[in-house]
Amino acid sequence: MLLASMCLWPFVAAGAQDLPSAGALSPDAADGEAVAVGDDQEIVVTARYGEALVEPEIELDELQIDSYGAYSIGELVRRITPLTGRPDERPIILINGERVDSIQDLASFPPAALKRLAILPPEAAGRYGYAGNQRVVNLVLKRHFVSWEAQASVKAPTAGGQIGGSGSAGRFVIDGKARWSAQVQLAGESALFESSRASSPPRADDDAFRSLRPATEQMSVSAGLTRPIGRFSASLSLNAAASGSRQSLGLAQTDPGARAPVLLGRQNSRNLGLSTSLSGPLAGGRAIFSANYTRVWANGRIDQPDGLSPEGFATSRNRSVSENLSTRLTYNRSIADLPAGPLTATLTAGMNRNRTTSRFRNGIDDDDRTVRVGQDRYDGRLSFAVPIASRNENPHSLLGDLALDFAGGLTFGSRETSRPRFELGANWSPVPALRFDGSVSFAKLAPSLDQLTAPYSEEVRRVYDFARQEIAEPVWVTGGNPDLGSGRRRTLSLGATLRPFDPRLLSLSVEYRGQQSTGGAGGFPGVSLAVEVAFPDRFVRDAAGRLIRVDARPIRIVRDTTERLNNSLTLLLAPGRKEEGASAALTGHPWQFTLSVNHGWLLRSELLTSLGAPVIDRLDGDTAQSRHNVSVQLVAGKPGMGVTLDGNWQSGFRLRAPAGSDGQPDYLHRPVTTLNLRLFAEPERLLRTPEKPEWLSDLNISLEIRNLFNSYRRVVLDDGSVPAGYRRYDVDPLGRTIQLSVRKRF
Repeated sequence: MLLASMCLWPFVAAGAQDLPSAGALSPDAADGEAVAVGDDQEIVVTARYGEALVEPEIELDELQIDSYGAYSIGELVRRITPLTGRPDERPIILINGERVDSIQDLASFPPAALKRLAILPPEAAGRYGYAGNQRVVNLVLKRHFVSWEAQASVKAPTAGGQIGGSGSAGRFVIDGKARWSAQVQLAGESALFESSRASSPPRADDDAFRSLRPATEQMSVSAGLTRPIGRFSASLSLNAAASGSRQSLGLAQTDPGARAPVLLGRQNSRNLGLSTSLSGPLAGGRAIFSANYTRVWANGRIDQPDGLSPEGFATSRNRSVSENLSTRLTYNRSIADLPAGPLTATLTAGMNRNRTTSRFRNGIDDDDRTVRVGQDRYDGRLSFAVPIASRNENPHSLLGDLALDFAGGLTFGSRETSRPRFELGANWSPVPALRFDGSVSFAKLAPSLDQLTAPYSEEVRRVYDFARQEIAEPVWVTGGNPDLGSGRRRTLSLGATLRPFDPRLLSLSVEYRGQQSTGGAGGFPGVSLAVEVAFPDRFVRDAAGRLIRVDARPIRIVRDTTERLNNSLTLLLAPGRKEEGASAALTGHPWQFTLSVNHGWLLRSELLTSLGAPVIDRLDGDTAQSRHNVSVQLVAGKPGMGVTLDGNWQSGFRLRAPAGSDGQPDYLHRPVTTLNLRLFAEPERLLRTPEKPEWLSDLNISLEIRNLFNSYRRVVLDDGSVPAGYRRYDVDPLGRTIQLSVRKRF
């Protein structure tokens, strides 16, 4: 009955555009302010619609959201991450001030469906039951929204040799607390061949049959539905996708005079996902139950030279089927009223079940293997958000605002011992313009389910072989590693934020983050001489010494230590705005400006792979790692047009030859700066003529130039010469690209 009613609802809601909308109310009423209903009657709403439990640090209204020119809410969230001070981390998402399990059904909605977007301070994570060192973004939806959306784009590098494109169409509806969507997406790119980026001199005679980038194609279909059922809200989403790639690997060696076949690498995958959730008030609190199921089918084929085969090659094949089932229950409620505010508790319990079957057949030696792995894991977490002092409750508080977060959890699974974890966080604002926050955590960890059970896969990748000082194309192996062990992890985070003027005008922050893992699992650190010395069994070479295979599956570690310092500046300018509470219309200059600058400084990054082995110092030349990274984002826009400029600078470093490697040079990597430019315009809003063509209505045209100045990381040896394999298009085959997109709303 529940499923049937949810499936019938979209047809009933198809006429939502004919229903009374928020526009029938006053703007204040739609946003949750006090509204006079009669001569002696007044309805008072204590908070705006969709307001979170914590006041925002930064808030973007509809005009500021529009200035980003994003195609979807998911793309918008990715673009505003620099404003959080952590541009490399995806924030936690709330919808209308409430915790949700996923925004999968909302990510494809156009940004025009948003009333506003708020970036919350660090203490918000603890209030909603998350770890205290995460950033939180609140998405406030419009009460009513109906739209058809279609988009098409084409892109190509300015150096030529490749072309790609994408298209999508979807229907999106919001009707109060109910919403639904359906969308189809297509995308593809042609292959980029070495002959289009000819080296000087050419690397081989088969450049026209060797691709630098494979041809790719993707297709996806998604549908989502959320609707109220009594006091609860239920959601159901379904997605299916298929993707494939085709890579040319050169010509096979055959008898003289015979036509040589082209060696190919092919990868294909299909996936199906289903998720559902039920949330609402329960026993004085709020509960969320969610369940997710995914199934992935993948297969790959790689042609490899084989002198014993009449065709001159043999084909290796791999196939896998993996599935995951997860459920989670979250319950949050206030358990006591303290002088500074409510004491809230959050209880979370979840289950995760993974199953993977992988089959691999080596075409050269006919080795045929089938591996089946599975893992069940259960976890629970209890957290408390404790307000100690509050200026809102006591304006004369000497402590200002002070809150603590406590959390403890337990994880256990099949063939695993139980592993506890503990977290402590504090947030203190002695005066409104200054805030300090910190957190510390300790956890016993097991490898993630993906690290243990990910499907086995092989593909050919281009890497630089430092031992032979040349470009190599080894078979790159990925997947899970069931031999990984457990370990421990300690983290420490300390930060401060200063807002010397209007709290939402200028923000300056600094944060120290340290993490040490002892034992456990880590990601493969990449290809370098130091890594090959540490993991000799992960690198396979043929009789001539050529690199032919790299096992890049997760590794066991003894210790991994990282320390970094992050600094950020955020500036928001909206000239000509009326005072808060007035209409959103502009009275002066219409441009909106948003500037964010983030500097990441790696203080320490070391990896110890085994007792007695040398430490891999990522910052002292053992891996290709920059110590400093600066990112800048400038967004400027007004109704009908906007521009975004993204910049990134990475410091240089020296990749050193390990001790004992005679004759191996050092590689000096120069600093590199890249810039991306995006422009968009809505012609209907820019034209001043009284009569405008109908086809211009809700039309958006955008132009994006990535790597504006065609920059790349330059590498030289000590004598200033450029080593083979580090020429312009060896480092970055694509270079500058231009993309033209057209979006239409109906």
